[in-house]
Amino acid sequence: MSKQKYHIIIKFTPNDNISGAGHEKGWVDYFTDFLKAGINYQLKKPLEISYKNELELITKDDFDQADLIFYILSPAMVFASNINQDSAELEQAFNFDIPLINSKIKKVFKAPVDIADLPLSLSTPTYYRFYDHGILNEEDYQTYEGWNKFQDNESYWKVFADVLLDTLKILGGEEINIKNTVFISDKNKSYYEARNSIKRELKANETEVFPDEDFSIEANYMEDPELFYLKKCDMALHFPDEFIDLTNEERRNAFNKLPSIRRLIWFSPNEGLKPEKKAKYNELKVQLKPYQNIEAVESTIEELKDIIKDNLEKINQSTEIKEESLKKIIYIISDTKINSGDINELSPDKSIEENFELKIIDFVENVTDYRHLHYELLRNADYFFILYFKNNLPWLNSMSSEIRKAPGFRNDKDILGKYIIYGNQAKIVKENFEGFNLIEKEKPNQMMGIIKKL
Repeated sequence: MSKQKYHIIIKFTPNDNISGAGHEKGWVDYFTDFLKAGINYQLKKPLEISYKNELELITKDDFDQADLIFYILSPAMVFASNINQDSAELEQAFNFDIPLINSKIKKVFKAPVDIADLPLSLSTPTYYRFYDHGILNEEDYQTYEGWNKFQDNESYWKVFADVLLDTLKILGGEEINIKNTVFISDKNKSYYEARNSIKRELKANETEVFPDEDFSIEANYMEDPELFYLKKCDMALHFPDEFIDLTNEERRNAFNKLPSIRRLIWFSPNEGLKPEKKAKYNELKVQLKPYQNIEAVESTIEELKDIIKDNLEKINQSTEIKEESLKKIIYIISDTKINSGDINELSPDKSIEENFELKIIDFVENVTDYRHLHYELLRNADYFFILYFKNNLPWLNSMSSEIRKAPGFRNDKDILGKYIIYGNQAKIVKENFEGFNLIEKEKPNQMMGIIKKL
């Protein structure tokens, strides 16, 4: 029986929900109102949101009944809560099925939280962080981890929107389709707004962004977390400020990191006009020239987004070609029309679809009418099939002669098999077709059984 309503649990300390001067509600109440408004607008089922304070356990029943559980984390919550007891109870109740537990538990960081103060249990790859820019000086920001160290109150609504969009996907059961992965550096205060804008654009285009979380349990144990993330990704985007104050040796090490990955460094036109950066940016561009996999990009941010998408499209096309090349190519020349239905019969057979690519020239009198395709296949095909059902012996002699030319077109690529499939009425002298496997069949489409056995 399907559930009649959605249920979200929010666990927090009341200290984080005290209303400020001139405000009727506290921060958690505003957060809840935002979620309710967005969810009620998009989804048809009623929504129930219940609160738990920092000392109330999240039980197995809570977990079973809830669709989503938010922890509002702050220094006050971390020091006062029983989050470790929550973790122990749920892990034992669900036999340490951590992925299952993490699928429902999300964390919202209301204020700066030092990673050292957070328990590693109940960790999940989806995090949201809200900063009060006024309570920290710039040096303090550097001590905190996070995909967005420099978020301020003016941008709360954008991060609220991130939370809402992911919540709608979870409650709506939307399957997340990831086509690409992109590393976007998070080391630059000057570029944090641009990073968020690019990240949101890419996520809307089925692209996963790394690092896109406050911390990764895996990355914590890596000697070089950046390299750990780069290896997950199809391409990378950096910003110049992370390099301009490095020594030449440090720059070389940074540029030589994972040379197999495509990397862009975006020079913001506005940042490049600043007197303290202009000369450093120009010097950096010169130093990038020897690195074939790194491109300096000077453009507007909207143009940059298009450049990233174009690069991803090229990477995808290259990957498709590479995957396609792993399939064995079967070149089929037929004197008889091969019905599309006969070929479609092969489609459900995954072994053929995954392992072979069929190239067919049928109902043909002279393959030179298809000169470019024919010679391309002589170079690249792994198997050759001639379908002979019209008793036109000169045609068969001509086709077999063409196939015999194949070794002269190839660079050490072996031919794995040559076949002549002929009808039971055909007159054929087997000695004249040495090197071919001759197989008698009633109909052309019966070659499919032979292909399945290759």
